[in-house]
Amino acid sequence: MIAGLVISLFLLLPLTDSLSAVQRSYARGEKVRVSEGASAAAYLFGPDATYTGAAASWNYAKDPAPLVREEGRGLSEGQLNIGTLVRLDSLSAVRGKVRYVNGVKRDVLWNSSSDCSTVYPYVMADTVGGDLRKEEYAFSGGYTARRGRFHWGVEGAYRALHEYRQADPRPRNIVSDLSVTGSAGWRPVPGYVLDATLGYRRYSQTQTMSFLNARGKNTSILHLTGLGSQFSRFSGATDANMNTRYAGNGVTVAAAWIPLRKNGWNATASYSLLNMIHYLPNQNEVPYTELYTREADIRLQYLSRSGNLAWRAGAFTRYQWRIGQESILDNGSAGYIKELARANMFHSGRLAAGADALLQWRQRWSLEARAVYTRSEENYAYPVRLLAHSGLRAGLDAGYRRQSGLWHWKAALGGGLYRPLAGALRIPEEYTDAHITAYWQEHYVRLGAGSLDARLSLYAERQLSARLSLFAQASGRAVFPEGFAPAFYTTLSIGINF
Repeated sequence: MIAGLVISLFLLLPLTDSLSAVQRSYARGEKVRVSEGASAAAYLFGPDATYTGAAASWNYAKDPAPLVREEGRGLSEGQLNIGTLVRLDSLSAVRGKVRYVNGVKRDVLWNSSSDCSTVYPYVMADTVGGDLRKEEYAFSGGYTARRGRFHWGVEGAYRALHEYRQADPRPRNIVSDLSVTGSAGWRPVPGYVLDATLGYRRYSQTQTMSFLNARGKNTSILHLTGLGSQFSRFSGATDANMNTRYAGNGVTVAAAWIPLRKNGWNATASYSLLNMIHYLPNQNEVPYTELYTREADIRLQYLSRSGNLAWRAGAFTRYQWRIGQESILDNGSAGYIKELARANMFHSGRLAAGADALLQWRQRWSLEARAVYTRSEENYAYPVRLLAHSGLRAGLDAGYRRQSGLWHWKAALGGGLYRPLAGALRIPEEYTDAHITAYWQEHYVRLGAGSLDARLSLYAERQLSARLSLFAQASGRAVFPEGFAPAFYTTLSIGINF
């Protein structure tokens, strides 16, 4: 219903320029452009004309040996995505997005929580695993304007996620993720815009675990704390220990330096923090872990456009670190559990640094290359546990696109490789369940496996009227890790642009 209202509304809007639907779509395919990030100025001063696009997609994945086993060995989901940018006049613009997802994650193991990458390592898990069904809604919208040398903007986004399993044990997770950002800036020198952004995020997830067959309660329900450790006091299928709640608050600050001319430097920097408290609703709601996540991201690139030739080259670095605290709790003899103290038990650091370059000829042919160094290290205080690995990833992609009359089509072909450099694993078997130890040993071997991958994407669009066009797209990716079965990912889409 929301999708229909959005499409109907923008079909009734008057045209703000003489570009056809296909011409608008082709113009948005220009690759040499600034990094948008959270900056409102990036789209206010960007080249895109008013447009709206809606697409229905199907995503399929089969990955027998995934890098993140907690996310499952496969995926089958349908998506509906709508995005719009409306130039209200020469001084203001609005944009918005709507997404709906419905599908299933296949064969999820050692994780019953949603948003594993957000709450890790404090996930609840069972030893059986299975498919997790998912339904997700996401909305975002923003407004920005400028007067003279100054500009400002506001944007909000909300995501709701429901994941559940239809076989014992049956987790049911509900996620609410809200963020609000405001930005402001000015043109300090001719040809450039400086933009600053401040954002707030509020995150919550509730999780319940149930059994339809009471005999299934001999399954272990684990409250994991990282690298094979667990809160063993609350393990097992005891009703009081099978419900958890996450509550998080975060802040993001960012800055962007954006060129308004065809040539110039584009730089972005951001820093975000998210504090996540994990509650156990046992007797009194007790906070038994707290996770502090910090992430810094810096990007710098130079853009050049001259005649038929356009190119960009740049470098980036991103570092994320996490500190996990565990509560020391009393025995609950007073009728409720009391927190006595806290200890820093988990720490992780993840680095990605690299460079990329893109060359575009006559707005048709493109060639893009990139190289990234990655390093990750996780530590657990006692008993001492360690997981570390590093590697180098490189890739090359070639593309061609063309707009002729009523048609717009494009194709892209690419590939890449990953080579491990170093690694270390320490999981003390005398303090770890044998099944969990076997999982981490297998996980470490998979992380250290080199791989090759290949990608292909095809797109065709046909104009139906001056305001409306229809498009179809197919993309696929195959990954071939050394010593493991290959993985395949496919996306099929059909939609309209206007």
